[in-house]
Amino acid sequence: MPVQNPEFWADFYLSNRILVELVPKLKRLRVFSLNGYAIMTLPKSISNLLHLRYLNLCGTMITELPSNISDLINLETLLLRSSYIRELPPSLGNLSSLRHLDNSNTLMLKHMPVNISTLRKLQTLPKIILSKDGGFKLKELRDMRYLRGTLGIFELQNVTDIDDVKEANLRCKNELDELQLLWESEFDKFDSGRVSEEDVIENLQPHENIKNLTIECYRGSGFPNWIGDPAYQKLSSISFTSCLGCSSLPPLGLLPELKHLMIDDMPKVKFVGIEFYGTGIRIPFPKLETLSFENMPEWEKWTGISEGRIEFPHLQHLTVHSCCKLTDVSPLSFPALRALDIKKCDKALLESFLGLESLNKLEIEEIRGLSHLPKELMQSLESLEVLNCFECNELLSLWPDESIPHQQHLPCLRRLVIQHCSQFVSLGHGEQKLPRNLQVLSFYNCPNLVSLPNNLGDVGSLHELNIRNCCKFVSFPENGIPPMLKSLFIMSCNALESLPFNIYNLERLVIRECPYLRTWPDYFPTALKKLAIKNCVQLEAVTNTMFPDNNIMLLEYIRLRNWLNLSNLLQRLHGFSHVVELHLSICNDLQDFPEHGLPPALQALSIKHCASLKSLPTKIQTMRSLVSLKLRSCPRLDNFPHCDLPPNLTSLTIWDLEKLKPLTEWGLNRLGSLCEFSICGGFKELEVLGVDDCLFPPSLITLSIDRFPKLTSFGKVLEKLTLLRHLLIMNCQSLNVLPSNALLEKLWYLEIKRCCPLLTQRCLKDRKDYSSKIYGIPCVIIDMCLCTI
Repeated sequence: MPVQNPEFWADFYLSNRILVELVPKLKRLRVFSLNGYAIMTLPKSISNLLHLRYLNLCGTMITELPSNISDLINLETLLLRSSYIRELPPSLGNLSSLRHLDNSNTLMLKHMPVNISTLRKLQTLPKIILSKDGGFKLKELRDMRYLRGTLGIFELQNVTDIDDVKEANLRCKNELDELQLLWESEFDKFDSGRVSEEDVIENLQPHENIKNLTIECYRGSGFPNWIGDPAYQKLSSISFTSCLGCSSLPPLGLLPELKHLMIDDMPKVKFVGIEFYGTGIRIPFPKLETLSFENMPEWEKWTGISEGRIEFPHLQHLTVHSCCKLTDVSPLSFPALRALDIKKCDKALLESFLGLESLNKLEIEEIRGLSHLPKELMQSLESLEVLNCFECNELLSLWPDESIPHQQHLPCLRRLVIQHCSQFVSLGHGEQKLPRNLQVLSFYNCPNLVSLPNNLGDVGSLHELNIRNCCKFVSFPENGIPPMLKSLFIMSCNALESLPFNIYNLERLVIRECPYLRTWPDYFPTALKKLAIKNCVQLEAVTNTMFPDNNIMLLEYIRLRNWLNLSNLLQRLHGFSHVVELHLSICNDLQDFPEHGLPPALQALSIKHCASLKSLPTKIQTMRSLVSLKLRSCPRLDNFPHCDLPPNLTSLTIWDLEKLKPLTEWGLNRLGSLCEFSICGGFKELEVLGVDDCLFPPSLITLSIDRFPKLTSFGKVLEKLTLLRHLLIMNCQSLNVLPSNALLEKLWYLEIKRCCPLLTQRCLKDRKDYSSKIYGIPCVIIDMCLCTI
């Protein structure tokens, strides 16, 4: 049943006839899934499916359920996850057989019906929303004895009676795995009708079988005793977010199975120490693997238990973000740490990390005052493989001086990325050296970077080099690039004038926005598979001496944009036997293709905005390998098509060509494999698309017609297109009719944009002209709005 939008391929669509006409007839249907379909309403006739047990509406655009859904007396599973549902009908409480109601991730659902508590067989109910006046109350959880999995309680600020909380009796629901306790982020804490948050959370203590705990926007001054109780021996994940009133953390170190801990936005916490680890325990956090602290602006001190003791024996990933007053973690040890992520903190914090021999990945971002990486830290990173530095605007270099022998600079480093570091000049003072095992090196938006380390060419393991938006980067080292480099990407390097001389083994070369780049090396890389050049207006032409005789070129993909000197390269195209894609755009000096023609194995050819192009390559009609042809905005291209089109085309796009032959002379009907045809402009006076029903081949699946201002009728040209499924009609201001009913009935997708207002009106559901005819099309989009018929 799935039908997708051919342009976006995101949502699935379904014919109204299936929902309204077919489904109600399936009286014994037991399982019905509409997961991911772009449907907005569920017809009332759904109530006819009295034997239905499973209904999946996940990811749909449905905003409400029909009130008669209560007639589905045998329904056991109703899935609404990630849908647009806004409210649940009161009649939902009559579904006495319902066991699973999944309403998770329903961001628009703000209210729960009162009588949902009558669903006493419910096992799945991941989201409940409390109401202050009427609506669902916590005490209604009392009789839902079989709840399991996840339970999220939203809008806890609406609790007005502590007895409601006590009656919920979460302590007895021993099959719950996850508990989420969420308050609204903005509410009046001193509302006289509210129960204190400390009392609420104290009485929401879950059973000891709980595995995951989330608390958000809690404003109480402290946490209850049950959080951190070692009796919770299955609790493995905890998340605290925006607990704005708490000045200390609970003793989470006592939890024997805790593996993941995330603490975010707790501005009153100033110290983290023994209260966090707990007392009477030899090794706190015995199984913690990931720990994250974010947005704690007043946090000043993080202490350990005592000297010689390990607080986090198995911690692998530590994140510290936006903790600007924290400056020292030296009392702590992280013997198993593999990933460290520090963002928006002071450089003193980074300097305090010692003994990180096991660290595999280090990511730093917006570190205040950091001009280079600390010497002691550098010396301890003997296992580091990935180093990312982002937005450190005071960073000048990675290592401070030559006091550390070059061979000791990050010996295991594989990937190095420096990005958005406005003052970064070089990797180190004096003679620069790269780590010997480096594989990927990237510099992004480093406007003061002038050159690369002198030993770049000696790093035999380097296979990818990226330099982007480094406006002062002048040249590559004298010894060039590593001989085994496979990928070189250069973009927006305004001062660069030449490429490295030894690009022999490159497989991917991308050069963009380098206005002063002029010279090529002496030899063109014979191993190159992808070549892309964009807006390098001064780049010289390739020469014949760059292509030694008998060398086989492996090029597969060529994209050239706004390069004036491409003619010599085009002269050699016929010899590039492996090229399958050729894309040319804004090549204004291109007038004709060489007589030798195109690469023999070419599959896709795209030519756009080439103002001087007069003709297409000769013998293009004989290219049996060519399956995609796109031409756009080539005003001097005369009398297209001047010959037969390639016989095996599957996709043809012609946009904004001014000198076109009549469509009847294109020979489109002879293209037996053509599936997609898109034409835009070129026929300003055409009123009828055609009178011949053989204008298009019967293989056509997608047809797009754009900017035919005087078109009033399709004529007969679409009548034999029995395979046509996607029809797009745009900017046809005189068109007020649609094709025949027979064709409309077969369509999956119809889009009408900026056409005659009368045509739009005739398609609306309150008009009878076309609404009944397009009723069965799964996806109808009119003026960029999805239509429901």
